[in-house]
Amino acid sequence: MIEVSEALRTLTDDLQDAVKSAGFSLYYPQDAARNEVPVVTERDTQYVSYVADGSTLRVEFAGNAIGLYYAEAAPDVAQKGDFTRLSLSLFEPETADVRDVKYVAEEFSETLAAKFAGGKKPQVKKMPNAVSKSAVRNGAFYDLPSFGNRFTAIFPELRAAFKTNVDTYGEFLAEDFFMHYGTPLVLGIIRENNAAKMKKLFNLLNEMYENGVNDVQSLIVVTILGSMNNDETMIANCVDYMSDELCVNVIRVNKYLASSAGKSARMRLENPPRYKPKKEKKPNFLSNLMGGAGSGMQG
Repeated sequence: MIEVSEALRTLTDDLQDAVKSAGFSLYYPQDAARNEVPVVTERDTQYVSYVADGSTLRVEFAGNAIGLYYAEAAPDVAQKGDFTRLSLSLFEPETADVRDVKYVAEEFSETLAAKFAGGKKPQVKKMPNAVSKSAVRNGAFYDLPSFGNRFTAIFPELRAAFKTNVDTYGEFLAEDFFMHYGTPLVLGIIRENNAAKMKKLFNLLNEMYENGVNDVQSLIVVTILGSMNNDETMIANCVDYMSDELCVNVIRVNKYLASSAGKSARMRLENPPRYKPKKEKKPNFLSNLMGGAGSGMQG
């Protein structure tokens, strides 16, 4: 048996050369003692951070595993959802010993050598860009990635799930994210009916509905607020916070989904089709054959 904090201190010693070669140095949070390894504890997670040129390297224990993570953000501002996992090793403190720590150190050292060879940095998937408020004022509309970005900005506890969704599918799959994470959070807030939380939630939903593309409007009315299942108490909780148009459509959709006519639509919401990645468009045979000559045939 070995304590997690002791395992992280040993790992810090064993990774010294690999971390230095990757260009990182140990990061000491404010008020951390300089003569000790700065192990940070947050709930059921413990970690040690390293810093280099505004980037963060983190060795973290959580859920009986030790992971090596990287973020293109400084340690004092990096959020959990900013990190990309570089390596992960199972580690059970109750049965682990020094040999297990050495094994993790060797694995992480090899990963660091490969990922940061020649001064390069790991390829990190960028989060989708959000349409800005100023762009909307100039005639643009919020799209689904913008909605996901704004939603997880005001509910940062879902930021990691948002990033995982993008990493997994290569794009933001809004239906999947809201079905598993966003909608349950929204329904919980509506049931609680706390005025401050409701105002924060519906300020966002009203803005996104009013200035969003059709997919955003459908997501809000059907996928999210349509999941109230025509519950009169929940709908009553929302009425004073929704814009007039949003309110009318939410009530209409809830009644429809609760009716016999809306049964099939309700079943599709509860059991959406499996995700299919977008196929690359096949080249047009005729266009290739003519070498694009068609552009010169205009009269």
